[in-house]
Amino acid sequence: MLDIKNRLKIVLFMSACLILQAGNVRADLLQDVQGLVAQAQKLDVQLKSITLNSNLLCGSMAAANLSAHNLANSISQVNDKIVAPIQIDSVTLAAIDTLSNVMPSLASENLRLSLDLKQLVTVTKAIDLKDGIVAMLQLSDDIGSMADRIGEMSDKILVMSDNIGLMADRIIVTQQLQSQNILLVQQGLLQSQTNALSLVSVVETSTNDLSLAKLKADGDLLVAQLSAIVLNPLTMKTQLKTAASNVRTYLDKVKSAQATILDQSMHSTSYISTASLINQQNITIMLSTMATVIDGYTVMINSLQTITSRQSLGDSLKSMLQMSADIGLMANRILEMGDVVLAMSDNIGMVADQVLAAQQIQNTNIATTQASVLATQIFSVTLIKNLAL
Repeated sequence: MLDIKNRLKIVLFMSACLILQAGNVRADLLQDVQGLVAQAQKLDVQLKSITLNSNLLCGSMAAANLSAHNLANSISQVNDKIVAPIQIDSVTLAAIDTLSNVMPSLASENLRLSLDLKQLVTVTKAIDLKDGIVAMLQLSDDIGSMADRIGEMSDKILVMSDNIGLMADRIIVTQQLQSQNILLVQQGLLQSQTNALSLVSVVETSTNDLSLAKLKADGDLLVAQLSAIVLNPLTMKTQLKTAASNVRTYLDKVKSAQATILDQSMHSTSYISTASLINQQNITIMLSTMATVIDGYTVMINSLQTITSRQSLGDSLKSMLQMSADIGLMANRILEMGDVVLAMSDNIGMVADQVLAAQQIQNTNIATTQASVLATQIFSVTLIKNLAL
């Protein structure tokens, strides 16, 4: 009889411990969920306070991303802590409902920001826009993860609850609310992602290969024409004026090509192709040859100066200075084109060695070009000074 009483006491004691444990779990869960509610509401306020512009795009989105990522991690940690047995109550379920109700608001703010980002496409640099798109997509991902974890939290409570019968009606309300909120979140995030991705235009540099190849071919033709010129004291002025005009026309083509690439950089990223790198290298080689040809004119001018009229010599040297300046400008524009394409690249890691080799070759060629340009300018300016032209 005593043994039976002792066993009964043990059973009662264990039952009391389990009830106390369940109560403690419930209290801890309520405290955790309330903490998540405060954190989520703070993020909601933070998102509502953001007004995107081209100058503050990255900073404001980066701060919001950090807060969203921290909240997503916190929700996951609370969800992982939930273990059976649980005695759920209406206060805890209400807190979970409040947390769930914040999620559609976060998704709505994310959608608003994606629309704001869309409005900035024409006034924001491609690199900054790209960072904004990545941040927007990351924010969407984190909000989606939050909604999923909260849904899982409700499901775990449903499965692990010891008092599901007593709380059945209230639990059903929570589950229905979760389902509605997740649907709203998914709809908002899908639209946000659609808006963000609509801004991404990945330009294969092969789309520029034809224009770069044409630029190279036109440059080769110009170099051939310039190389064929044999200066004559009687026609030197006209010969160099025509040459300078042709060089200026080619400079306009270089500027046009650069403008196209700059326009692409405002709203696009790119994948660098090997052909594009080769075209850029070949253009710098051609430009170096052009500068050398122009520098070669100085030898002919120097040998003909004594039998050339002062007027013709003065005009010829002005044409030389114009050509040298235009070639120097070409060199700068061509280097800038290469830098812009490099900055736009999404696959620089895969072609890093080729890019490095191309950059080294281009820099060497441009340095040669600049040296020839400088020599031409020094000769022309010195002769103008010495002859008082």
